[in-house]
Amino acid sequence: MGIFFPLGETYEPETLMKIVSYLEIEICQKSISFVYGKGQRKTALQRDYEKMSDYHSKLTEYNHYIEVIGPSRNYCARTDEDATFMHMKEDHMRNGQLKAGYNIQIGVSNEYILHVDVFQDRSDYQTLIPFLEGYKKAYGFYPKYPVADAGYGGLKNYRYLKLNDMGLYQKYSMNSKDTSDKKYSSDPTRPVNFKKDNLGNYYDEHGEMLTFLWHSKRGHNVYEVPSSKRRVDINEALWTLQKEARENLQSNLGIELRMQRSAQVEGAFGVIKGNAGFRRFNRRGIENVKFEFILIAIGYNLSKLHKKKFRSN
Repeated sequence: MGIFFPLGETYEPETLMKIVSYLEIEICQKSISFVYGKGQRKTALQRDYEKMSDYHSKLTEYNHYIEVIGPSRNYCARTDEDATFMHMKEDHMRNGQLKAGYNIQIGVSNEYILHVDVFQDRSDYQTLIPFLEGYKKAYGFYPKYPVADAGYGGLKNYRYLKLNDMGLYQKYSMNSKDTSDKKYSSDPTRPVNFKKDNLGNYYDEHGEMLTFLWHSKRGHNVYEVPSSKRRVDINEALWTLQKEARENLQSNLGIELRMQRSAQVEGAFGVIKGNAGFRRFNRRGIENVKFEFILIAIGYNLSKLHKKKFRSN
């Protein structure tokens, strides 16, 4: 006896469970005894039963992990389902091994940690808005100059900052090259350097007018160079905000804020990891991990207060 399943069909765990129950009844009615080991020949019903039971358990397991992971993650760890597999700076095997971890964000001012949060997202870009919203919830206002390193700057974040009257002092991914490499910044083949006429038409480095194709869901327009069929992304809104961020970061205030961010934020992580020897969480689950890190931050602030008070005396 065998069971045929058409290709392309999908089955819910409940459907598979019905099939397993049906096979159990068939096995019971025919008084079939299961056999195992070498030299033993399994009946077709036993093979079908074992295969469908395995399918059911696997599908149930997969559905569970899909529900745990949710729409914003691609992975989770078996030992800590809230944790996400990430590349760590500490790579003892030097093979780019992924490890279960969390994205820890801190906000520092005047050498004290004012706000902490824990995220499952590997990208810093996605953490900026919820982190600042958490700060607003805790203090009742937004910080005036939230300074952040490369990885936090982007169209969505810049628009959010402008909407809430915060300064653009966040680097974007190519900020360093835009400010230090004159050949790159003035490259005529870059879309940001293309010319635009009064009618809104864009022209490439050879003076050829681009043809509009569509507006992307990511917020930019896609054009094509007719002769070469090269696709070009045009995003004037992002370029304008990036220019403002560059000018802010290169101003006297921006330079001072960058220096303070580097010294205070990186310094705080350095003290916690190096001096305090805290390099691994002892708890599992995002809420437990957040609670543990809040305790670490409180200890850091108390230690900083004590040292400042001791120096002043």
